[in-house]
Formats: sequence, C-alpha cells, structure tokens
Amino acid sequence: MNKRIRETFNDGFLQYGHRKTVRTNGKKTGTEFISEGRLAFKELSAREQDYQMVDLSTSSLDLKLKTLYPPFFKSVRKNKLKVLIDKIEYDVLKVDPDYGKNFLFFYLQEVGEISE
Repeated sequence: MNKRIRETFNDGFLQYGHRKTVRTNGKKTGTEFISEGRLAFKELSAREQDYQMVDLSTSSLDLKLKTLYPPFFKSVRKNKLKVLIDKIEYDVLKVDPDYGKNFLFFYLQEVGEISE
C-alpha cells in the first residue's frame, strides 16, 4: 500500500510576483516588486539533471525550492516571475509541478538584495 507521507515546509516563506516600472512625469525612475502571493517552502539540494537543465539557458542555479501546489497558481503568469526571500530577489528560471500536481519545484537564480 502506497501511503502518503506528510511533508513539512518550514524553511521559510517566499513571495512571488513581478517587477513594475515606476514612472514620474513619464520618465522611468525605477522599479518596484509587486507581490502576488506567498508560499511556504522547503529548500532542496539540486541534482545533476537540474544543473544540466539550467546550463542550457546560460543561467546559474542558486536555489531549488519545493512548495505545495495551490490551485490558484495555475492562473499565475510564470514569464518574468520574481521571488523574494528575506529581502533577496531571485529570477525564476523554471517552475515545475510534480506528476500528481501536489507540489511545485522552483529553480531560482539570485539577482541581489533589494532596498526598500
């Protein structure tokens, strides 16, 4: 019998969202992070296949996270998605659901610390 094991996601919380251009009098004055939601995560170690997948896109894999797959995440625009963890911003290289669509795997590249 294949019994489901309860997982804990207690490594922290991530905020996902997008960057929005801030304009004053029609001129670009900067960007700001617009949060679209928050998820608890568990940090995972990356496998060799993960690094190979990222090398194809000439990016570096800095962090791999696992979260629950909330039903509303299907409607989230995944292109140019950003993640914020403890005031450090990451580009989302890829978001993969597992086979049963119970979990999401985030592959992240660090952009840097934000000042707000």
